Amino acid sequence: MDKSNCILLTVFIIVTISFHCGYALRCYTCEQSPFLCRTNVTCHEEEDACLQIRFVNLRTYSCWKTSRCTTKEVADHFNADSFRFLCCYRDLCNKTPGLLVSTTPLGISAVAALWMKYL
Repeated sequence: MDKSNCILLTVFIIVTISFHCGYALRCYTCEQSPFLCRTNVTCHEEEDACLQIRFVNLRTYSCWKTSRCTTKEVADHFNADSFRFLCCYRDLCNKTPGLLVSTTPLGISAVAALWMKYL
């Protein structure tokens, strides 16, 4: 086996191993908890985000898909009208209630924009 074939074989083996050693995100997971969640899981391969959704006094934490991190997707899945949510992309990042997106100001802004448009 010549040197170039050996290098190609080595690169092939490294690339093959890299594809099989994927990174799995870890997220907190609790349903309708009045307290901060302490349970965490390793997410499925297709779940590449952590979610925290907050209803008045209850919070739900789970693994989620980035493509579903929209107000409409979250509202449809949880059948909710007024809530705040957070999608994040690091291990165990959905514990902090810090920067949650609220649907109430979004709704008020939409109504105000429509009202201003027709004045």
